[in-house]
Amino acid sequence: MSLPDAKVQRTLFDVPVLAAGLFKSRTNRYRIFREKVLPSLWAARKQLTELYCKDNGRPAIEPVLALGVTLLQFMEKAPDRKAEENVKLHLGWKYALDVEIDYEGFDHSSLGNFRDRLVEGGADRIGLDALLNGLREAGLMRKNRKQRMDSTHVLGAVAKMSRLEVMRETIRLFLVHVKRVGYEGRMCNWEQMQEGYLDSEIAWHRLSKDGLKEKYRQAGRDALGLICWLRLQASEIRDHDKALLLERVFFEQYEFEAREPQRRKVETSGVVQNPHDPDVQWATKDLAKKTQWEGYKVQIAETVAEDGKAKKKGEPTEQFITEVTTTEAIASDLDGRRRVEENQREYGQGVADELYVDAAYVTDDTLSEAQEQGRELLGPARPSGNPSGKDMFDADAFDVDIAKRNAICPAGHESRQCSRLGNHQTGQVNYRFEWAGLCDDCELQKQCTRSRSGRRMLVVGEHHDLLQQRRREMRTDAFKERMHQRNGIEGTISEFTRAGGRRSRYRRLEKTSLANYFQGAAVNANRWIRLMQWQIEKEDQREKAA
Repeated sequence: MSLPDAKVQRTLFDVPVLAAGLFKSRTNRYRIFREKVLPSLWAARKQLTELYCKDNGRPAIEPVLALGVTLLQFMEKAPDRKAEENVKLHLGWKYALDVEIDYEGFDHSSLGNFRDRLVEGGADRIGLDALLNGLREAGLMRKNRKQRMDSTHVLGAVAKMSRLEVMRETIRLFLVHVKRVGYEGRMCNWEQMQEGYLDSEIAWHRLSKDGLKEKYRQAGRDALGLICWLRLQASEIRDHDKALLLERVFFEQYEFEAREPQRRKVETSGVVQNPHDPDVQWATKDLAKKTQWEGYKVQIAETVAEDGKAKKKGEPTEQFITEVTTTEAIASDLDGRRRVEENQREYGQGVADELYVDAAYVTDDTLSEAQEQGRELLGPARPSGNPSGKDMFDADAFDVDIAKRNAICPAGHESRQCSRLGNHQTGQVNYRFEWAGLCDDCELQKQCTRSRSGRRMLVVGEHHDLLQQRRREMRTDAFKERMHQRNGIEGTISEFTRAGGRRSRYRRLEKTSLANYFQGAAVNANRWIRLMQWQIEKEDQREKAA
């Protein structure tokens, strides 16, 4: 598609001209969108134009209009067909997007094509970046000196399946592809496969436990036969996505025993949960597995007030989301934080001097890294734990000084030996402290160790003293007061999920990432509009009082 000519002149048929009276209130959300948000989207037109041909094919929809419609979709939770209707019939949308009153809009499928273009062109975050640039120009965002961050889960846009259903549906999708490309004649058992996976409807509720096991074994044999058949075919079908998915799912679900595919007793992490979206993964957020989901994880970072003071009730926030990074469901928060900061550096956001997080982001290594970079990582550290029992001394009961290779036990004895333990494969370094000869007659021995030798050994990480210092800081009122600034991220995550961010609109990681960036942009746009409304109301009140 070729790039359309940009609109440079207003006509008498524009909604702002014909229906100005409907939007004369300065607090009208569509008026504020048109005056504040829309110019930010037009400022991103140069980046959008790089996704189109200059003169090749029929003219496309104005990309800024498509961007504005997509943003309004996420702000008002409108699906594609509803957005198509609103562009044609909704005066508020027409006014906000600055189009003519008789503009007939476009087919809803054009929005899907626009999203595909953004993903393929690497412009999935253009909506969020456009809003952030507009907020900076409006003086509402300064350098990200302070930020807070947390993660939440995003459900995939697919149904939950059993392992048997995953295997059978994968085979079915592959057979559909074989039939589409005309390769069924090259398969000797096509009629059998067609009857078993394309034409049959199984009454699952009538099958016994043994019947389900036999179906699972049969699916494994059929999948293995298809994989062997693929080895002899041309690359056009052998290397197709559906063929590669079939092979992946088979080896995730089966292992060989006596040359027969047998059901794996335990699924490994990251296995395919639904062949319609192979990127969806099962994960749990805590050891108790209270929060389980199949989908993705999103890391959200936002600014923090410089003065650290909370807003009064009813007063809109002046903090805005700076990054929305979507990761695999099984990715750790430590890895998620690394990706967030990489994205912020790449796209000119910069990283915060002070970052407020929860315990999932705080380890001895991350504290050391922040210290080396001259930054503060503010968050509670997880308890050290004590595998020996509740009444026993844990690692925090010892005063450890890694630099001096010294540790003092609860009884006040200094360690007599320190050994450095390095793991060449992982690069991890630990230190082991021993009190040889001092534990035998110690009155605290029973609270310190239950080993047969009666002697305590303490093994800690390379930066354990930083972790120990943080755990002691957590008991102070000053630290608790500073950590109040982290609480706002919980409200932001709630706003993000209530607006539609809990479940992905689309399939695959790339499309889910696009949706989450637009979801973050929608949160920022709504906050910008509410802030402008509040400021205008305050100005009007002052004028009346004067």
